[in-house]
Amino acid sequence: MDKTKRIISILIPYRKNGGTILVFLQKRSKDAKRLPDFFGFFGGGAENNEDPQEALLREIREEMNYIPRGYSYLGKYEFPRSVKSIFYLEVGDGFENEIKIDEGEYGKWFGEEEALAEPKLIEEDRTVLRDLFKKLGE
Repeated sequence: MDKTKRIISILIPYRKNGGTILVFLQKRSKDAKRLPDFFGFFGGGAENNEDPQEALLREIREEMNYIPRGYSYLGKYEFPRSVKSIFYLEVGDGFENEIKIDEGEYGKWFGEEEALAEPKLIEEDRTVLRDLFKKLGE
């Protein structure tokens, strides 16, 4: 693996609303260092030789004041500048009341069509979401 790539761990909370699957994405702040004012995933870069799960737990605690339990692993995605370990977690209807967004402006629920059509979502994230929606729809 290319050592110059950023190692990132991501959590995608989702819930089922009838026959619809919704994913919870972060609205990044306008002054964010990376992708300002875009939608994206909660999570971030590994620090101090953390493994993907250690980075995931630290990042989610920092960004959402939340400790995920019972999450699943979607896979490792290698992109030109990063390697992303993607985890996903089914959450309940009261999820927004269990978290506190400490990074970014807010979180928002997206259905598949709305997420994939969102102009402020990078293509890498669309690739991940296509795979996740496919897996959750099986």
